[in-house]
Amino acid sequence: MSTTKKNIARAAMALALTACSGAGSAPPAQGDIDAKAIGHREGVATAPIRVVYFDDYVCDDCARFNKDAIDPLRRDWVAKGRAQLTVVDLAWKRGSVAGAAAAWCADEQGQYWPMHTMLFERQEVWKRTTDIPAALAAYAAELKLDTAKYNRCAASTSHRQRLDIAEEQTRHFAVRGTPAFVVNGKLFYGSQQWPWFEKVLLAYESGHPEAAPPPPLKIPTKSVVDSEKLKRLQDSIARVTGKISEKS
Repeated sequence: MSTTKKNIARAAMALALTACSGAGSAPPAQGDIDAKAIGHREGVATAPIRVVYFDDYVCDDCARFNKDAIDPLRRDWVAKGRAQLTVVDLAWKRGSVAGAAAAWCADEQGQYWPMHTMLFERQEVWKRTTDIPAALAAYAAELKLDTAKYNRCAASTSHRQRLDIAEEQTRHFAVRGTPAFVVNGKLFYGSQQWPWFEKVLLAYESGHPEAAPPPPLKIPTKSVVDSEKLKRLQDSIARVTGKISEKS
């Protein structure tokens, strides 16, 4: 065999070994999420801590977390390259789809966080309106967005597709309620207290993730309450309790 043919053979063998072993490809990031499910991402890709935050714009606890923790998380961790933050919106309640669309469309115009904050601060108002999309369009106008562009974006069916993929990610990470956080691949259900969440981040930053404090709340469950059935049950319990009281 000539020298040229030998070199070609060696190169082919090396290429085959590389393909079989997966060498040269970057390992998947800890806690990485399907890109199609992401509502917003910020921070450097090389940050040592990856935080995936699952929220729902009609979630009361998410509103409290946003008020208490988002600013220090972004200011002291994301902006300083200590953590990367990925937000995944979920649609588990009435109005969630429209809320997620509003944040996404505001992000197209560089106004994600102003809309995100407004949605949570005014949650009790807009989630109870008859025409939620119209109410959120008014918020877009208040934020000085290009309303024509915003309205076209908000009317797109792509938001439902993104939320469907986000739902698949909840099963992958075993998310059962909001707010929920995946920190370097580990799931945490957080209260709305920033000091607790910062202790989790500090444990990972110090290289001792086992020192992260457990969630102070019970693990939430995703459930839909049948209000009529619950009322009948409560009435039944009240009648039984009343009869017992009469006999005693």
